[in-house]
Amino acid sequence: MPRELVLGIDFGSSTTIAGALVGDRIELVQDNGGSVIPSIAFVPDRGGLEVGHRAAARQWTDPSRVVRSVKRLLGLPSSSELVRRYAAGVPFQVDLTSDKPVLKLAQSIAPEQIAAAILAHVRDLAEKRFGLTPKRAVITLSADAPHGYREAITKAARIAHLEVLDLVAEPIAGTLALDLHMQSAHRRVVVCDFGGGTFDVSAVLQEGLRFRPVAVYGDHFLGGNDLDDVMAEAIAAIVYRNSRYDLHRDVVRWNELVLRCESAKRQISSGTSAPLVMRDAYLHAGVRKDLRLTLEGPWAEATWHAKLARTADVVGELLRRAGWRPQDVDVVGLIGGSSMIPAFRRQMSSLFGVGRVTLADAPELAVAQGATLLTARFQKVSDRIPTLVQQMHR
Repeated sequence: MPRELVLGIDFGSSTTIAGALVGDRIELVQDNGGSVIPSIAFVPDRGGLEVGHRAAARQWTDPSRVVRSVKRLLGLPSSSELVRRYAAGVPFQVDLTSDKPVLKLAQSIAPEQIAAAILAHVRDLAEKRFGLTPKRAVITLSADAPHGYREAITKAARIAHLEVLDLVAEPIAGTLALDLHMQSAHRRVVVCDFGGGTFDVSAVLQEGLRFRPVAVYGDHFLGGNDLDDVMAEAIAAIVYRNSRYDLHRDVVRWNELVLRCESAKRQISSGTSAPLVMRDAYLHAGVRKDLRLTLEGPWAEATWHAKLARTADVVGELLRRAGWRPQDVDVVGLIGGSSMIPAFRRQMSSLFGVGRVTLADAPELAVAQGATLLTARFQKVSDRIPTLVQQMHR
């Protein structure tokens, strides 16, 4: 066990994953039997916030008090179009009258306070797992994080009693999980991080065992959550067409539909179809009806078509900024949980060529694993890891 626990944290829009180096092994923080911690907070009438899996359970019964995807707000002024888009899509009020947005739930709360509660939960879980209290961390951020994000996440970490040692772009951290640092080479690499809330891309030049970012780009409203939303909208349109009932009218049932679409998306990504069942979902001729559907892969991919087409646009802009053509790229690394969607992988293979695209072994864990490896620069661990990490960083 190390004398000091330094965390590597992938603070994501939909989930947070953290790890620590134990010897030369990466050990991930555990919550509710798994390493994926929902980036979700429940705001009660008074007292402290509930976060993680406990807050996620509240989505089914009290979604108007649940905050998701707060990462999308960090560092942004109230005047930002991204903030206004966020405010238009949540079941609670967002006060935009001051310079920074304030979330108006049972309590008025700033986005940094939500992020701090999630980071504090991670810190507490790490202490339970490893028996040491972490005081320092390496935290990842989106490749194209908006101006002010660094200050906001650093403030959130400080509230959570964590000193930020470094802030590292998520695709750069994820490159470590692709094992590209294990072989000296000269090649052009594109890393695509398709997560729950964002799609981030980086153009990286590998020179021997050194990696140099050439360009970054991203879309902060393009992720797995957005795919869930368009599936829910498509189903709502079917229900309205058949019964003239608007599923949006009930915030609890609408939120349930989105959550069931998320579950169906995961099943479709690993198979061909998924059942979707909601009890008492809508009214037809004055009678409450269940919603029972079997969602097929081709149907789901059709609803996602416009969103997935935007991933190609984002990659195209990255290549333009880097001055590269698709045929110039030697390796395309896919990380992030949404990269497991077959239609996305096919799109990237179509753009770059099948032989150049590789999916990380555990794409949803890749960024956290890379961030954890990068903590080696700040502590005394095995001789092998610091050398690789020093060469990898920046």
